[in-house]
Amino acid sequence: MNEALAEPLTGYQVMAVAVTVAGVLAGLARACVAYRARIQQEREVTTRTTARVTWLTRLAEADHDVVRIVERDRDGHREVELGGRGGSNSEAAREAA
Repeated sequence: MNEALAEPLTGYQVMAVAVTVAGVLAGLARACVAYRARIQQEREVTTRTTARVTWLTRLAEADHDVVRIVERDRDGHREVELGGRGGSNSEAAREAA
């Protein structure tokens, strides 16, 4: 058997092992927190998307002449207009052709 393995650890070696173990545990804790935060964020996005689609479905079922939808989120800014103006644009396109 190797004599180096049978000798007790010195103070510096104990400190090095303790720092290494603490670093590994801190890394695992950080990874766990980051994973849970990402999962929670995905749940929130899914909930918001479901609510938005439900609202848009109810809006489409309602009887409106013109509906203008403006959305701002982390993906950007969107404006959609549904209804009366679509017919006038297509008539103008036919006249231009």
